[in-house]
Amino acid sequence: MPNARDLEGAVALVVGGSRNQGAAFAENIASRGATTVISYADQEAAAQETPAVLQKYEVTAEAVRSDARISAEVDELFEGVMARHGRLDIVVHTPGAVIKKPLAEFTDDEFDHLIDFNVRSAFNTLRAAARHLSDGGRYVVLSTTLTSVMTGPYGLYSGSKAAVERMVLAAAKELGDRGITVNAVAPGPIDDSFYRAAETPESIEAARHHSPRGRLGDPADIAPVVGWLISDNAGWVSGQTVRANGAMF
Repeated sequence: MPNARDLEGAVALVVGGSRNQGAAFAENIASRGATTVISYADQEAAAQETPAVLQKYEVTAEAVRSDARISAEVDELFEGVMARHGRLDIVVHTPGAVIKKPLAEFTDDEFDHLIDFNVRSAFNTLRAAARHLSDGGRYVVLSTTLTSVMTGPYGLYSGSKAAVERMVLAAAKELGDRGITVNAVAPGPIDDSFYRAAETPESIEAARHHSPRGRLGDPADIAPVVGWLISDNAGWVSGQTVRANGAMF
């Protein structure tokens, strides 16, 4: 397990770090001593509360508005972190979107929406990370366990996340000579506001019934997985997708 303050002196950026899993990842990082920057695209009031939570760990913490789907805003975000803090060691990317319906029923606008949120946003931050991360740095992006299913109403969603996993593998090979690791974490259903907004009460109960643990995942179940991947202990793990789903899939 990582040491209590093993990230002292590091600078981390959690893209989409204001709520849900992103906030749990940010707190894990801050609790270990890193300067922690979170970005958010909306819900500014909630985003401004998160740095106050992180500052209890006696670290520098800040929230910056930036839409990960817009490359110019991502570039400005990364350049701002470098200008203010002088380095960037860890990037964790969390934004995503879900639309559940058969492929034949998707509109062009819905397709564009999923690609923007799930593929373009991850590409934007991965490209910026490749340009700005310190040697030996870490990049982690959220994927989904459903890439191993690829059927039913999640087909296009899981396909978009599969594209992210292939980018992870490519980037891991490209950046390996700098000691930078690039990985994805693929949770199962996580009981947070993102999941509840995408599902019905009936589908949530069905997922809970399907779980060998008798419950959905929690952001606190995933934060240690991301926390390990950004640690020195995971330095030989790169280009991988870690599936963390309590044996649901």
